[in-house]
Amino acid sequence: MPQKRSGIPPHKPPTKAPLAPRAAPDPAAPPDTISVVDGATAPVFDYTAAIRERVYIPVRGVDQDLDGITDVTAIDIIRPAESDGALRVPAIIDPSPYFTTIGRSNESEVLADSDGDGVNDRWPLYYDNYFVPRGYAVVLAQTNGTGFSTGCPMHGGPGDIASMTAVIDWLQGRLPGYDAVSGGNAVVAHWHNGRAAMIGKSYDGTLANGVAATGVEGLTTIVPITAISNWYSYSRTGGARHDSDYPASLASTVTNPGRQTLCGPMRMSMSKADGDGHGDINEFWQARDYVHGAGNVRAAVFAVQGLNDDNVTMDQLGAWWDALAAHDVPRKLWLSQLGHVDPFDFRRAEWVTTLHRWFDHWLHGVDNGIMNEPIATVETAHGVYTDEQDWPAPGADDVEVYLTSADATEAGALRLEPGSTADTLTFANTATRPSETAHMNPRGLQRDRLLFLSGPLESDLRISGTPQVQISAALGVETQSNLGVLLVDYGGVMRPDRVGSGLVLGGAESCWGQSSAYDDACYHDVVPRLTPTATPWRVSRGMLDSSNRESLIAGAATPVELDAFYEFAWPLMPHDYTFVAGHRIGVVLTSDLYVAAGTQGATITVDVQVSKIVLPVVGGLAAAHSSGALGPAPMSTLSVDLGGHGAPIEPTAFADAAAPVAPAPPSDAGWAFDGPFTDTAPGTSNPAEGSVALGVDATLSVDVAAYAGRAPATTTGAGPPTLALLGPAGGLVGVVLE
Repeated sequence: MPQKRSGIPPHKPPTKAPLAPRAAPDPAAPPDTISVVDGATAPVFDYTAAIRERVYIPVRGVDQDLDGITDVTAIDIIRPAESDGALRVPAIIDPSPYFTTIGRSNESEVLADSDGDGVNDRWPLYYDNYFVPRGYAVVLAQTNGTGFSTGCPMHGGPGDIASMTAVIDWLQGRLPGYDAVSGGNAVVAHWHNGRAAMIGKSYDGTLANGVAATGVEGLTTIVPITAISNWYSYSRTGGARHDSDYPASLASTVTNPGRQTLCGPMRMSMSKADGDGHGDINEFWQARDYVHGAGNVRAAVFAVQGLNDDNVTMDQLGAWWDALAAHDVPRKLWLSQLGHVDPFDFRRAEWVTTLHRWFDHWLHGVDNGIMNEPIATVETAHGVYTDEQDWPAPGADDVEVYLTSADATEAGALRLEPGSTADTLTFANTATRPSETAHMNPRGLQRDRLLFLSGPLESDLRISGTPQVQISAALGVETQSNLGVLLVDYGGVMRPDRVGSGLVLGGAESCWGQSSAYDDACYHDVVPRLTPTATPWRVSRGMLDSSNRESLIAGAATPVELDAFYEFAWPLMPHDYTFVAGHRIGVVLTSDLYVAAGTQGATITVDVQVSKIVLPVVGGLAAAHSSGALGPAPMSTLSVDLGGHGAPIEPTAFADAAAPVAPAPPSDAGWAFDGPFTDTAPGTSNPAEGSVALGVDATLSVDVAAYAGRAPATTTGAGPPTLALLGPAGGLVGVVLE
């Protein structure tokens, strides 16, 4: 996306003279055969001899400039010369609106016919330099109204997606293609092996998501990098909009200069349809929600996202990722601690190697084991990458953390137990909206926000997933207000800052693949912009229009009644973050955050006896309790029903984060407690390892006589698996309650 919120500052590279080829093909390999060496396709084809061509594909049923002529998608193709013979190669497609406007990569590379022969010879990005010599075709697909395509861009809507889906249909022989925009000679993809990928950062990856959601046959894999999955959530959060007329603004940015006037009416139509007046989901946004099409996806997905991306935010990845998982789509994930950044710019060598293996597997059928490796790679600290079997990290469980009382000058506390007495706190939605930094001030007044702090952490505490705030609140003065929340880390640490998404361009270059006289395979190295970030650091945030407490659908929003308490719940941005020992966790309740359409004048009164934030803590309640920063854990009760075998045993109370203490043994002769065991069948002796804890407010009851008769044990309450152990002397019994 254009850097609406953050990104690496644009860099204009120096003018370069034509370059001589830097790498020659391996003469030992037959020229019409893919060569696989050590489990990877080898660079045996000559990049300088590659075939370069442009094809025009009419997009059936699409006329987005309303000129009465079917829109045409232009694609530029570069492929090994041998593919005009017996060689068949897959296609790596970069779908983009940027090829002739703002350009691609940090160096703003654009399409260009440098030698004037009518054929493109400058190819943005490194995909062509690296992959064409290894037996791939690279296709630059230009969206409606951009590049050499006709039509007008419509903010990722159905026509835009159709213009890119048409590329797959042409490759598969389902649509015709021509050598001229007005028709001309027919062109077929005789060189194609039937498999195709779509890849790209930001808008490019967004289009890949949209095409995959159509279920088009022939799209084998996509690699969306910091990409949108739901355009509504890019311009609004919880019914509050970030900007004004953004679809028209973005369309103007990417439209070719020569088509600006022609496409003006289409931009005006989007401004009328986008619902800026209410900020809710209407038909315009529903047509741009690709998550709803996740069940159609046939392509494997390798997603990349910056955890601190304030441009394309983590909720775009989170919703898409969860939907793909629900439909068992083959998938892989990289998460970095940076912002709106391509992995080519933060982990270059590892990225190119991994992407190469991914494409080899899915497009050339190379059995390289990549799908047997952990699904997710997460940067858990700067430069520290942790492999996980999935994401959110296995073992992450929701933990309720209560927002307990404060006063006008002092922060409240974050505790695992709710406040013991009823209490309310009030703050105002002021006309002069404070900055995010002012909101997070640990010593600021509570008049325009409410701050709640944990104690200092005694051990690291990691969250992985989507936090959610749940508050009981009443509005005064005004019947509508935006409600905001910030999750904050109070404690300094060396990290990439948010300026430039945490990176800065270096002076040196590294080269990836072969070059031609006009297309350089070398790119500036990028280095982290590390800083000893001062306290505090915003981890995550979220917002809700109070009128959208029950629905985001246009027409369903309703104002509240003044001074009546309502339950408000809304998510923060998904995250994976480690609060390190010595730091404090903070939660800030406020009103407007990062919005254009703010609201002022309301007072917000919060019931701090029941209001809470739910954190996805790795290790769950036990980890939250052992961090030492959130107070005592709630208590639960273990009771035992002996079924008449001995005097009753008094219930025992214990902290939910700890294993219950074994009660006194039964008084009847021949009965005893044994275990714990992992097997539920009587007469077994499989000892369980580690402690086992009941969940919050759970009570367990075991009927010994019933279990001895092989009837199931019973449990009331909720919680993770718990072990209670009874059995006749001389026979071991373990009871596992799920």
